[in-house]
Amino acid sequence: MNNAKQMTKRNDLPSKSKRRKKNKVKYREVDFVLLAVTIALVLFGLLMVYSASSYENVAKGFAAYRDVMRQGFFAALGLSLMIVGFSNFNYHRYSMQLTKLAVFVILILNVAVILFDPTKGASRWIRLGPMSLQPSELAKFVMVLYAANTLKRLETHPKKPVAPSRKVFIMAVVFVGVIILIQSNLSIAAILMITSLIMIFLSGATLLQNAAYISLSAAGLIGAMVLEPYRMRRFLNFGDPFADAQGAGHQLVQSLYALTSGGVFGQGIGMSRLKAFWLPEAQNDFIFAVVVEELGLIGGMMLILMIMVLIWRGIRIALNAKDSFGKLLAIGITAVFALQSLINIAVVIGAFPVTGVTLPFISAGGTSLVVNLAAVGVLLNISRQSREESDPRTEKMNHNGNRR
Repeated sequence: MNNAKQMTKRNDLPSKSKRRKKNKVKYREVDFVLLAVTIALVLFGLLMVYSASSYENVAKGFAAYRDVMRQGFFAALGLSLMIVGFSNFNYHRYSMQLTKLAVFVILILNVAVILFDPTKGASRWIRLGPMSLQPSELAKFVMVLYAANTLKRLETHPKKPVAPSRKVFIMAVVFVGVIILIQSNLSIAAILMITSLIMIFLSGATLLQNAAYISLSAAGLIGAMVLEPYRMRRFLNFGDPFADAQGAGHQLVQSLYALTSGGVFGQGIGMSRLKAFWLPEAQNDFIFAVVVEELGLIGGMMLILMIMVLIWRGIRIALNAKDSFGKLLAIGITAVFALQSLINIAVVIGAFPVTGVTLPFISAGGTSLVVNLAAVGVLLNISRQSREESDPRTEKMNHNGNRR
């Protein structure tokens, strides 16, 4: 009798092969394409930050690798948060209470920048010793989280679409107002607002609501440009930057020189000439120009292809998400990446007025890199949960009551 009980217990225990099989299934649940392209972008970004900043660092008496060491630290931090933290944290736990707290804290931080000395004429950073924090980078994704948490209610209350979308629009206006008035950062504010409008549209808001929100946003954008003459000069200048090549058009003119000198195959890694004090912000907003100058048209197209793969995976994750919250959260994060990449590249090639938008995962900037990688971690978690729910083996185990 005792032998029979022992045999039953042994049979109930999962074998080593079953445990190994379960682990393999968990590894397959990870979206390896998204993970791989993200890591590839980060590594490529580190290479280009070193190349774009090394000359200027040496000329100023610093070590050539100063900027890339700092960027490498934030890359390691961001990748750790992405893989160990956010990809394993259930996105359903981002409750409305937690979201409201995050909104409050980020709004305070975006106002607190006025307490610190401006950098290059703009108050956008909170200095923490040798480090700095750019709260507007956090604001984009906190706004996405708030919008997803608010708009998901349309799934349970489809007959009342006005209130949730109106709340999202008002909160977006608050964020935009703070970022524009205090930080004078129209580009980040525009990305935040456009992302919010995309999420409102995809949540099922009425045509009248969407038209009203778009009209109000456009009017606000025009007003912000008219009230600040330098913004209007930038807008009018980008069509013919050579008309003021030593003034307002200088940065774009140098960018165009870098793009054309790269040719098809480029000058070679580290061989950019325009980064030698000719092209301002070579490692930041205009790093794509250095990429094309050193790696040519082929290098530039390969980088664009990697960014497109990342956006495609984000859209695919949004489409496969099992609830409206996951769908909206994924599409909001993906929209931020897409808009920021599109605007940055458009600025560099002269198709959009010059504005301070970094290229995700490539440009130098610690806050941007860490926050972007954390956002990818959220995408990985949404993807993982979608795959778990759609995996027939998982469903079979759930019905048998053996594991969950």
